[in-house]
Formats: sequence, structure tokens, C-alpha cells
Amino acid sequence: MKTIILSSKIILDQHKKISFQIDQDLSNFLDYLDLKILPNALKNNDLKLDRSKHADGLILAGGGDLFRYQKNKLNQIRDNYEKKLFNHFLKENKPILTICRGFQLMAELNKIKLHKVKNHVQKYHSLKLRKSKYINYSSLTVNSYHNYCVMKLPNEYLNISNTKDGSIEIAEHKHKKVLCLMFHPERPMKSQQLILKSIKKFFQ
Repeated sequence: MKTIILSSKIILDQHKKISFQIDQDLSNFLDYLDLKILPNALKNNDLKLDRSKHADGLILAGGGDLFRYQKNKLNQIRDNYEKKLFNHFLKENKPILTICRGFQLMAELNKIKLHKVKNHVQKYHSLKLRKSKYINYSSLTVNSYHNYCVMKLPNEYLNISNTKDGSIEIAEHKHKKVLCLMFHPERPMKSQQLILKSIKKFFQ
């Protein structure tokens, strides 16, 4: 069984301590992928990378906005340690899956500005896919739950699919094993089983 670091939505509990929130959809998603989660280790709200060295891959899950677009302490903390995680796994050339907010974080790391969009919350999009290393389907119908989108990619990434308004829904790194999804594969949608099979192969 592969071991991964999962970075999910965070909340403050009644004791003002940070808790990682894994909802039922995300839990079922990880169970389907047959992935073991290696817990994050935070000290004084900063990430310790010790455990990351033992993980086979990384998932940056969705939930909420980046600090630049919604300024609160939790977003700032999450941005900071997720950037550390992303850079570490990229350097180690280990698989990285970014989902929605995680995709936005990759753009932020590469100094790419996000764009405010309408009609991308609780919507569905029909996508046509260009050649992908990881998703062997020519079309997908996916969900949408975001207020900000990526319209431009760093030079080392490929645009695999975008919506009619230009929002990039799927991207891949040209040389490293990084798959970026703006939709939520863990949530119900018409093409969920197809994308789940692709992600499972991605981490094998």
C-alpha cells in the first residue's frame, strides 16, 4: 500500500488547535485509491518535513481560497505549509495531485494571478481532453466548486483541458509527475469512476 501526505481543509477546534478536516467524500476517495495517510506534523503552525521523507506522494485537497484572495490566519498557515510540501515533493520527484485549491496554490507558487469567475460553483462542465499522460479519455463531465480559476500556466505545464470560458480544468507537468485538477474527483459527477481509475493508476 502506498503512503501519502494529505493536506486537507483545516479548522480551529474549541481549544484553538488546528485540526485537519476530512469529509466523507474525501475519506471514500482515499479508500478507493487504497492509499495510507501519513499525518502532517505542525509545530507552532509550521510544517515539519521529517515525515514527508517517508511518503510516496502528495495530495493537496480542495476547500476554501488562498490567503491572497481571502485573508485570514488559517488560509495563511495553510498556504505556507502547503508551499513547503509542494516544493519538497517536486524536488523529490514524487507524485503530486492537486485538487481545486491545490491547483490554485501551484499557480500562486509560480506567480500566476487567479481570475474571479462566475457560474463555477455547484455546476458541471463537459470537457474535451488533449493528450494526457495520466487520463486516457477524450471527454469527461466534471463538477465545479470554485470562485477563482487558472487561465494561464507556467511554461513547464501543459493545458490538458479547459472550459468554454478559458478556465483550465486539467494540467500536467511536462517532466515531473504532477497532475492538477480544478474539479473535485472525490465528489459525485458523471465521470467520477473514470477519473478515479486514472488517479489510482497515477499513484501506482
